[in-house]
Amino acid sequence: MKLLSSSLAAAAIALTALNAANAQQTQPACSSVYTRPEILSLSASQWTLTKSVLSAMQRDGWFGWFAYLHNNWFGSIHGNSQFFPFHRRFVYDWESVGKRYNNAFVQPYWDEMRDYRTPASSQVLTSNWLGGNGQSGSWCVQNGNQAGWTMSFPSNHCFSRNFGNNGNPTSWYSPEYIQSFIQRDTNMATFRSDIEYSLHGVVHINIGGDMLQGYSPNDWIFMLHHANLDRLWWQWQVNGYLWTMDGPNSDGSAINLNTNIAYYNQPINTVMQLGYGSMCYQYASNPIRRRALDSTLQNKLINSLPKDVLSTWFPDTAKLPAASAVASVIPELVASQPGKSIPFPATLTQQWINMHHYNQADVNRVQNDARNFVNAMNKAGYKSPY
Repeated sequence: MKLLSSSLAAAAIALTALNAANAQQTQPACSSVYTRPEILSLSASQWTLTKSVLSAMQRDGWFGWFAYLHNNWFGSIHGNSQFFPFHRRFVYDWESVGKRYNNAFVQPYWDEMRDYRTPASSQVLTSNWLGGNGQSGSWCVQNGNQAGWTMSFPSNHCFSRNFGNNGNPTSWYSPEYIQSFIQRDTNMATFRSDIEYSLHGVVHINIGGDMLQGYSPNDWIFMLHHANLDRLWWQWQVNGYLWTMDGPNSDGSAINLNTNIAYYNQPINTVMQLGYGSMCYQYASNPIRRRALDSTLQNKLINSLPKDVLSTWFPDTAKLPAASAVASVIPELVASQPGKSIPFPATLTQQWINMHHYNQADVNRVQNDARNFVNAMNKAGYKSPY
C-alpha cells in the first residue's frame, strides 16, 4: 500500500479531528446564522434601531433584571470555568430579549484591544455612541445613548461611570498580547484566567461606576465587552480547542461538558459551538474600521521578532511562511498607524481581586506574564501598528 502524500495525510488528520468534534455536537445546525458586528461598523440606521431597542428594554425593566441576575450569581461565574459558558449564554439571553422588540437587533461587540493605548479617547466613548465619563462628584453620565438614565437595581440611582486614573484610564491589553494567549494556551483553566485577570478586569475597573459593581449589566458596555470576550473565546476554540472544557466549577469540583451552566438549567455542551442549537450567530472577522490589520499583525510579527521570541510568545505565527506568503497588507493602513512600543498594561486593583475572591497567585502569574511579554517585545525592538 502506498503511503499517503503529506497533503493527503494532513487532510485525513483534519477530517478525523472534524469528525471527533462533530461527535460532541448533539445540537442541530442552525438554518441561518446572523453576524454580531463590531460596534463602530454599525450604519446610522442600525445604530438608530439599536438605541431604540435599548431604550425600550430600559423602560420595561430589562436592564434591572440582567443586573440583578448577574449580581445574584456573581460568586458562581467568576474565578472558575463557568466564566465563559455563563457569559456566552447570558449575552445570548440579553440579545434574545432585544429581538423581541425588533428581530433585526443584534448585540455588537467592542474590540477594546484596538483602543487599548488611550481608552478614554475611543470613538466608542464619545457622545454619538456610548458617552464618556460621568460628571465629577455624582458620576452621572450626561451624554451617549444612556445619558440621564435612572437605573432600578439595586435601587434607583443615576447611571454612572467613574473612569480610572482620574478620568484617563491606563493602557489596557494590546492585540498582540491577547493573540499570544490564543496561541499559547492549551486548556480552559489557563485561558480563562489569562483573559479574566487581564482584559476582562481592567475594562470593568477603568470604566468604573456601575461597571465596577456586581450589577455591571446596568452599563451596556458590559454586553459589548462580554460579546468581545466571547469572540476571543471562539477564536481560541477554533484554534484547536472547540470542545475543551476543564478546570474548576464554582463549587471546586472538576467541570466538564455535561456540567450545567450556572443559573441556566442546560449543560455547557449546548453552547460550545456557534452555529448550532440556539447559538445561531457568528462574529465579523474584519471590522470596517480596522480591516486587514490582523494580517498586518502576522506579517509584522514575523518580520520584527527574533525566532526565539516569536516561538515563545506566538508559536502558531512562528510556523507561518515569510511575510510575502501571508495575507496581503494594505499599505495605507500601516502608514496611517506608525508603530509604537507596547506600554505596560493596567493591573487589577486589590479591591477587585477581593471582591471576586480571586486566587492571588493566579492573578500574580498573569500580571507577571504580561510584564514579561512587554519586556520581551520591547527588548526585541518591536513596534506595534495599533
